[in-house]
Amino acid sequence: MIAYKIDNIMKRYYTGQITREQEEEELRNCVNVQNFNIAICSLEKIASLDITRSVILVGFILDLYNSANEKPMRDLLLLNFHDSHEDIVRLFQLRWNNNIENITILIQATRSIPDYLSPVDIKHSYLQNIIYAIGAQPQPESLCALEYLLSETKDKEIKKMISSQIEKRRSIVGGRYEFEKIAK
Repeated sequence: MIAYKIDNIMKRYYTGQITREQEEEELRNCVNVQNFNIAICSLEKIASLDITRSVILVGFILDLYNSANEKPMRDLLLLNFHDSHEDIVRLFQLRWNNNIENITILIQATRSIPDYLSPVDIKHSYLQNIIYAIGAQPQPESLCALEYLLSETKDKEIKKMISSQIEKRRSIVGGRYEFEKIAK
């Protein structure tokens, strides 16, 4: 399986068996968009921390993320066998930010924070990234979702983050709520 091959190359690099240049050359010769998509789809079944970490990192190194990865990554975001949640959220903010279906998953992610992200300072950083990712999704649905989260949370710092994101999104030129700012 391609996911195992990717992990093997990464492990050989981490243990000093191959150089950075050799790692990139091997990855470029071994991984293309099609088999990367297969690797992403296999992560949930494999359920390995190391393999998931390797495959997700290679996606960034080789710039292989595409629309075919969006659905499997939604599923992966809500699973707790790995430690790549922040990377996945970043993808929803920067790459997959035009699908209202992502909003539901991102809201669910605010409710199922993995243990390794539980310490308050780390948790707040992770939640802030989710808030940014929600804000990057299509309007007006993203604004409704942010307003919903604002009404649901009791944490003052999180409320402040959400309020800030709502104001940013409302001020976007061409946004549905632009008239509210002008009217004030």
